[in-house]
Amino acid sequence: MSTTVRIVLPVVAISLALAQGYSSRASSPTAIARACTHENLKVKAGEGNAAMGGVRETPFIFTNVSSSSCTLEGYPGLELLNEKGILVKRATKQKSDEGVAAVTIEAGKTAWFNLNYNAGGAGYMGKPCPTYSKVKITVPGITQPFVLREEIQTCKGTDLTVTAISAGAPD
Repeated sequence: MSTTVRIVLPVVAISLALAQGYSSRASSPTAIARACTHENLKVKAGEGNAAMGGVRETPFIFTNVSSSSCTLEGYPGLELLNEKGILVKRATKQKSDEGVAAVTIEAGKTAWFNLNYNAGGAGYMGKPCPTYSKVKITVPGITQPFVLREEIQTCKGTDLTVTAISAGAPD
């Protein structure tokens, strides 16, 4: 009988310790966050960069304005709209060798993506590139788009691409 007690007590103690470990993990901040909703996010354009030949990149930053973490994943959709809100140009996904991973945004923290385009520049021949006054951003898993007043000047026939959503703030 004493042998049975000696075996059962350690087994019970180990079982309790494991159960406690699992329950503490489930409530920890590393637990899987729910998907972000439109109401959880605020979006703004960040400080853009310019390079030779009219190459431009503008980061768009998502801020989680909710009180809990939420998750985004994939590539956003981005469309340039004219003053009347009519679609003029749609961005494509930038090719990348890196896989796309889910990004968890803690409350009050940010995630972002880049818009890459060409605004004409050294060596560009022809009329100045048109400027579009609105940007429509759609986020994977969120049906309601974000529409921002942001002037983007890009030339016809040039690439307009977006990167996958990344954690943190742009470099």
